Amino acid sequence: MSDSTQSTQNKVHGHSTHTHDYAAENQKHFDKEAPQVDANPQFQEGARDIARAMRVRYPSLFNKEETTVMDFACGTGLVSREISPHVKSLLGVDVSQGMVDQFNLRVSDQGVPLEEIKATRAELKGDGTELDGQKFDLVICTAAYHHFANVEEITRILASFLKPGGSLLVVDILYNETLHTDPDLPEHFHQVVAHKNGFSEAEMRALFEQGGLGAFEFTEAVTQIKILTKEVNFFLAKGIKV
Repeated sequence: MSDSTQSTQNKVHGHSTHTHDYAAENQKHFDKEAPQVDANPQFQEGARDIARAMRVRYPSLFNKEETTVMDFACGTGLVSREISPHVKSLLGVDVSQGMVDQFNLRVSDQGVPLEEIKATRAELKGDGTELDGQKFDLVICTAAYHHFANVEEITRILASFLKPGGSLLVVDILYNETLHTDPDLPEHFHQVVAHKNGFSEAEMRALFEQGGLGAFEFTEAVTQIKILTKEVNFFLAKGIKV
């Protein structure tokens, strides 16, 4: 669930612009956490709510006979497994080998064919040579954008994997100026979360437009999800490959 970019500067919402390698910290953190993720009821419920919000809002994007999906920063596949019955195939991509291993272990245990759903470890650059040149009808990225230092580059990369007319769906924390002010937040939170206040509609619109995506839509998707000590709301942003 970490960024494919390396050390960069965080300039969102007036945050400090010191250089920090969020990519390396996220990879280390999620490799360690991977075995415990699927057993967490809070994560399970959040994944169900996110998947339901995407399918209810945009039912035409989920076609069992046709839709090919990439789940970027897929983690252990909690969201992937919720939507995979409603699409033709799904490829999970994550920089954490621990997360990818757990993803594929769960798929194997359930006896699901690898042609339908699997995950691979990759640090995508969007240069046209990756993932065997695959393009997708739908790219999703859920509850991960706040971990990426360079969200502009990530958005460009994700858009590059869409077919013409394909859609990018991003679900993440809705901007709240008080999110990062809690003194009880653990140290690892500060090490792995690049955007501690979430994202506003205006920010996401600018990111999508810069990434070559049109027909932007933004809505509140899931409310009152608890992250550490805070209750947060999640947005759902959509853009179409121009």
